[in-house]
Amino acid sequence: MNEVFIVTDSSVRFQPSWRPNPKQVIYATASVRFGDTLIEDTPTTDMAGVRALFEGSRHAPVFLPPSIEQLERIYRELLPRTDKIISVHTSSRLSRASANATAASQQFLGRCDIQVVDSESISTGLGLLVQAASEAAAEGTDFDEIVRIVRGMIPRMYMVSFLDDLTYLERNGLVSRSQAVLGNMMGVIAFLTLEEGKLIPMEKVRSRPRALEKLTEFVSEFSVLEHLSILESSSTPSEEAYGLAERLELLHPETPISISCYGPCLATLVGTNSLGVVALESAEAVE
Repeated sequence: MNEVFIVTDSSVRFQPSWRPNPKQVIYATASVRFGDTLIEDTPTTDMAGVRALFEGSRHAPVFLPPSIEQLERIYRELLPRTDKIISVHTSSRLSRASANATAASQQFLGRCDIQVVDSESISTGLGLLVQAASEAAAEGTDFDEIVRIVRGMIPRMYMVSFLDDLTYLERNGLVSRSQAVLGNMMGVIAFLTLEEGKLIPMEKVRSRPRALEKLTEFVSEFSVLEHLSILESSSTPSEEAYGLAERLELLHPETPISISCYGPCLATLVGTNSLGVVALESAEAVE
């Protein structure tokens, strides 16, 4: 049984030009709860269909990771077909998915080599890791080498985004209620960076044009990039996203740039009107 399978959170997002092999990439359900209402976040979930819940529900959205029981079931179903699984999940600082996968994998010690990887990322950052694992497996790469490739990408993955509703920062314990209320009254736009899998508030600006400039400045700090992914809440790329892509292309003309729609799970952290960039630095640039 040499076939390698990849298990990941259903909240993963891929660059539009890449399609995962459904026989190789298996999704564990991640979802968002609003009181008694539960919505599943899949790679194709459109924020347009759930935006009303985020903006109108009296219940704050709660990010629910795949459960231990669900992951156990997935591993058990794969057991007759493989003894090699790489299970790549959303940052452990943002979700219990990795911890649940580790707990589930303990049931299969000695029967299956399940390598659980904390991506320290989310959404398209997670997607780039899954894509790398899938492509390496398709080329017949040794399992241990696939795991090494994926783990080696994690320190080279960066994410920064801005949001214009500081309520989400308050809900996630990143600012106080008074700071969120005052910031929203003043029209403050806050920046978040993902460092070692943890969301960290950065500086604040007062307009979206200035926020776009700051995103561009962030990307300009890299010398060589393997991929750039622009994340927004619209399934149809906005003029704002296209404009940012044009700026980034001037900085990195050789780098593939994609525009993707993030889903409900990420929206619990950054809101429904965020714009962000995921940057994968070249391995050569950090050697």
